[in-house]
Amino acid sequence: MIKECISKFPDDSKNVFTEIADYAVFLGYTPKWVKVRVDGKAVNGDSLTFTKAKVKRTLLKIRKGTPFNRDMPCLVLTFFASSNYSDIFKRGIKRAIEEFDGKYTGCYGCGKCEKGKLQGYVYIYPDGKKVFRCGGGLIELPPISADNVPEIKQLMKKQDEYFLELVQRAN
Repeated sequence: MIKECISKFPDDSKNVFTEIADYAVFLGYTPKWVKVRVDGKAVNGDSLTFTKAKVKRTLLKIRKGTPFNRDMPCLVLTFFASSNYSDIFKRGIKRAIEEFDGKYTGCYGCGKCEKGKLQGYVYIYPDGKKVFRCGGGLIELPPISADNVPEIKQLMKKQDEYFLELVQRAN
């Protein structure tokens, strides 16, 4: 399934996305095709989502196509358990906040957060303004390269540990 999805990506990104997808599987996340509608029928698209039954959460999605380039591979990631990350992740959060003119910010009241502790991202603008983005939505990252893979894997591991910790505290 992973190989089939990534086979549609440009050659220079196949190894990068394969390494990230394989790491998600290593952490216990199962890839599933994301269904899309074609001529009124639901069919497998060019996207995979990686979820873990034990934590009932999605860690990442990989897909072909971004809003800016239908042929470019795209990584969509959950990483709110970390508060320290490089600029590429900050740009992804900023884009998620600004994509709809800030309409989808704040807490959505979905009930997934721990009492008194919001799960999400905080983006701080140069003027000091802080904006919260719910962690229930994954963050689409700008184009990534092999240089980003170690940090992506580190963020995935920390997020997985956080999800597992939530499950342990709930039991």
